[in-house]
Amino acid sequence: MIALRATARLQLHVGFGFDAAAAQVEYFATLGVSHLYLSPIAAATPGSTHGYDGIDPTRINPELGGEEGFLRLARRARSAGLGLILDIVPNHLAASPENPWWSDVLMHGPQSRYATWFDIDWGAVGAAQRLWLPVLDRPLQDAVKAGVLQVEDSGDQPVLRHHDLRIPLSPRSYPLQRSARQGWVERCNRSVERMHMLLQRQHYHLAWWRTGGDQVNYRRFFDITSLAALRVEREDVFDAVHSLPLRLVREGWVDGLRIDHVDGLADPGGYLERLRAHLDAAAEACGRRGADITLHVEKILAEGEALPVGWACDGTTGYDFMDQAGAWLHEKESTHALSEQWQARSGDTCSFDDVQQAARDALLDGSLHADLQRLLVCVQQTVGEAAGRGDVSDAMLRRATCALLRHYPVYRPYTLRTQAERNALAKAEAAALHELDAAGRAGVSLLVSALQAPEGHELRVRFGQLSAPLNAKAVEDTGFYRYNRALSRNEVGSDPKRVGLDGDALIEFARARARQHPRAMLALATHDHKRGPEARARLALISSDVGAWQSALAGWEQQCAAAAMPMPLPAAESYALWQALVGAWPMHGAPAADFPQRMAQWLRKALREGKRISNWLDPELAVEDAAQQWLQALMHSSELQGVRDALAHFVQTLEAAGASNGLAQLCLQLCLPGIPDIYQGTEFWDLSLVDPDNRRTVDFARRAQALADDRSWAELLQDWHEGSPKMRLLARLLQLRREHPALFLDGELKALSDPASADLVFVREHAGQVLLVAVRRATVRRCPGPALAWKEDAGQQLNAVPQRMMRNVLDDRTEVFKGSASDALLFSGSPVAVWISQESGADGQQ
Repeated sequence: MIALRATARLQLHVGFGFDAAAAQVEYFATLGVSHLYLSPIAAATPGSTHGYDGIDPTRINPELGGEEGFLRLARRARSAGLGLILDIVPNHLAASPENPWWSDVLMHGPQSRYATWFDIDWGAVGAAQRLWLPVLDRPLQDAVKAGVLQVEDSGDQPVLRHHDLRIPLSPRSYPLQRSARQGWVERCNRSVERMHMLLQRQHYHLAWWRTGGDQVNYRRFFDITSLAALRVEREDVFDAVHSLPLRLVREGWVDGLRIDHVDGLADPGGYLERLRAHLDAAAEACGRRGADITLHVEKILAEGEALPVGWACDGTTGYDFMDQAGAWLHEKESTHALSEQWQARSGDTCSFDDVQQAARDALLDGSLHADLQRLLVCVQQTVGEAAGRGDVSDAMLRRATCALLRHYPVYRPYTLRTQAERNALAKAEAAALHELDAAGRAGVSLLVSALQAPEGHELRVRFGQLSAPLNAKAVEDTGFYRYNRALSRNEVGSDPKRVGLDGDALIEFARARARQHPRAMLALATHDHKRGPEARARLALISSDVGAWQSALAGWEQQCAAAAMPMPLPAAESYALWQALVGAWPMHGAPAADFPQRMAQWLRKALREGKRISNWLDPELAVEDAAQQWLQALMHSSELQGVRDALAHFVQTLEAAGASNGLAQLCLQLCLPGIPDIYQGTEFWDLSLVDPDNRRTVDFARRAQALADDRSWAELLQDWHEGSPKMRLLARLLQLRREHPALFLDGELKALSDPASADLVFVREHAGQVLLVAVRRATVRRCPGPALAWKEDAGQQLNAVPQRMMRNVLDDRTEVFKGSASDALLFSGSPVAVWISQESGADGQQ
């Protein structure tokens, strides 16, 4: 059994498959992780760069190396003492003819054995008992007239071709004898009338892609029409979806699962209970304990929310920790100054709640309209009697439902039996009642009562399966690109309303995690993050001197105006772009050749996600192109050389402090209760932007070379720009976790530092073993010099230090602490200090 201590998250794709991952096994074993944590390995859409668009969950992706490739990786990992964790996707599959289940539904409609495996509403208004398939590049009539729909009969069965898409036909719609089909194909392709007749005989209705949000009658992953939701609550679907991972557990190759978007399931709690039982049985079948197989859920927790008590899992994948560690790097007192700066710049006085609620309204009228209509049918059926008497009209219920969704503060309800869930619903109810008239308030009361009723399970499921994607799309995919007060707080799992967090609160969150889910993951970077950990750490410094930021920004814009080249974006979007440039600008020297292209990619995505001056459905290419041209001019033109130099100089004033804070949050990730998850490539400074930038190719050879670097800690702090101190800190602390697993898993946590202090000092203690951890929070005014070595204040003393002989893990000093220590002794110029007690005797006491 390989105990879970730390994971390395790897993004697999056709260019980095199982054999490429296997080639790095020795590196990760030397680094000190216990498990490789793999992105989805099941068969996915050909060419997929991520694996979340699965086409067959029962077999391993041949593009990654197939079954044999996986076994080569698994054997190599086992021989190096590493376990494997799989990311699985039980919510959805690609709505693609390459998916055999979906293809069967397209051919046979409601009679398909898989028709009930997907969440399809065959009785939806306007669908005429057919699957609404919004895949055409133009309206159906135009597509038929233009001949972009053609029948092909080159394989075993004829298909309907639309550009590169080949859609199966119902067997009832074509001659079964091959010899009779050639003439039939020609007649269909020559005649508009015959093509329409053929289409009328299908179990799907081909439609213009723009109708998807309005009319689609299958539930999707969020609002992505190419991903169809599965009904994994059905036993047969559950068994099929989990046959592969459970087999790999049973065969002894897999040691844990990560569940993608658990809130997309009908009954997350029931699903986890069922899966836990199957995992236990699979483990026991190969001579392991069920508890040896870990189970984590991808779950976004709102402010003050915790995982439901009783969920059969080991905790979340760590977005909550990423939020808390990031907030600790900010000055709490800067909230007002940051708000004033943002409002003065943008002219927008809306709160973040105002922004995301407006986004929810637009989504319910737009890309999630069909999902809302389906929920309303359920609402009308559930409320039923009152509506049937005419007391409440359908229109009233619609206004009430939208108002409740607009204000629902967490992703979704589950059972509504806990006080926390009832409080969340009550909060949404109060806000909805406040904004509606008497008729709307009556509708809200009926809806809330129905949601809480024992027989309201189906309504709770439908409500939750809309409230979750609505929350995600409104907050992460819209609000984070509109409300640009501080991009460092616009991160997955974070609430931009909260800028800072003091050390005591951070410690209390960690204690709660240790009590409830001691093996919960702790993340600082993921495949979904908006910007890398050091980019966030650098941008957090703005909160420590908003005036300096304001002055720098004004200077850059004055120089742009003087060069007659102002940024051609509205103030809110230009404010985001300046921040993004500061966060992603390289640690030292001129940007690399790919930097302008990376920034351009981010900018186009940011403008479209914000949906104010451009969007994905109808991009304003003229606006986007003008912004791209300005960005290229900033990077290359002589006219903006002064701006470029000033921007680089400003970053230079922040980069050492930002790097120092990067080490601080990494130290917290590795020493606080939980399981650190190290995202690929983040062993060096990570200034990445949102995907696909955060999924770029990793240079493992450079990282292996840095891992073998034998220079002293003091030397690394002097030569820090490439990220060697981060690699050293990571490797030393992972080694420490390997040597003392019980201390990190079960060690009691106690804070030593003053709550008002910018430094955070705490101890972990278990069975006589003591870990003393001290981290510094840099600010614009309180930071290291050009190197990462701090100047010490000899007068600063820390009391209540354990009276022990201890060894510094980073510089190998040995000291006898006698109840207090000066900063000079504790840190010795380092941004972080980690001390471990020297054991003497069986009980570890000195």
